Amino acid sequence: MKKTRYFSYDRHEIEWQKVIDDPARSAVGETWQSNDTLDAWRHDRMREPIRPIVAADLRASWLTVGDGRYGSDARYLAACGATNVHASDISDKLLKIAAEKKLIEAYSKQNAELLTFEDDSFDYVYCKESFHHFPRPYIALDQMFRVARKGIILTEPRDISIDQPAYAKRKWKISRFFRKKKKPVYKSKNHTFEPVGNYVYSLSEREVEKFALGIHRNLVAFVGCNDVYKEGIEFVKLNSNDEKDLAAIEEVKSAINAMDEACEAGEKRTKLLTAMIFKDSPSSALIDAMKRTGWDVRELPLNPYL
Repeated sequence: MKKTRYFSYDRHEIEWQKVIDDPARSAVGETWQSNDTLDAWRHDRMREPIRPIVAADLRASWLTVGDGRYGSDARYLAACGATNVHASDISDKLLKIAAEKKLIEAYSKQNAELLTFEDDSFDYVYCKESFHHFPRPYIALDQMFRVARKGIILTEPRDISIDQPAYAKRKWKISRFFRKKKKPVYKSKNHTFEPVGNYVYSLSEREVEKFALGIHRNLVAFVGCNDVYKEGIEFVKLNSNDEKDLAAIEEVKSAINAMDEACEAGEKRTKLLTAMIFKDSPSSALIDAMKRTGWDVRELPLNPYL
């Protein structure tokens, strides 16, 4: 077995340097600074659930974690009206460039598993598609909760081996009855690794609930999102009249619509999960706004022994 530091961040620092040095990666990286591409549209869809949280308190302070793509999450928050946003990532190579171009304001180099901020330094902490990169993600989750005053929000790939709709479970039971020797698909133990070396930690609603209850918090919220990626869509402009671009836009949007329909029919769960753990009691206005925009806000049982 290859020896490695169990808490290392693999080759993420090298990957960010490639965005600067490698022409092909640099071309892709340049598109991360634009808001008018098909790829940017995808990511804005994933971020959409945080809009009502921003709108409820425009003066709230935000920390983005794992925001190395020129601070794109911080930029989205600012575009929504947030006035106090600090972007962070394990590497500050691209964040420095973003700051020089006035795309973001405050930023710092941060290891998510050992944040340098004091307790309760920010109202909210937002971590989009970075939790699954961390070698010890639940240490990072604890750190994010520590520096937050009001709550933390994660957007991550959903663990479909845990989060399954009732339809899929019934289908598995029927399959098991007739074909007992066949291993059910939804029970298969699939594990994924990324080219940079990290294991992909997918997220489930149950795991978020357990984390919240373990630290004596009983209010969480969830909302799902489907997504499709096709190679090269970083270069597809949304307002393009090119036939190939129009075909790519139609292909991606049609695929997402089909996934949405399957979820509405109860056949699947969304590919992505956005989860929020409240640290402080939110206002009723915020809860109502979140529910209106699709959030499932859940009040978990209180610990009877406290």
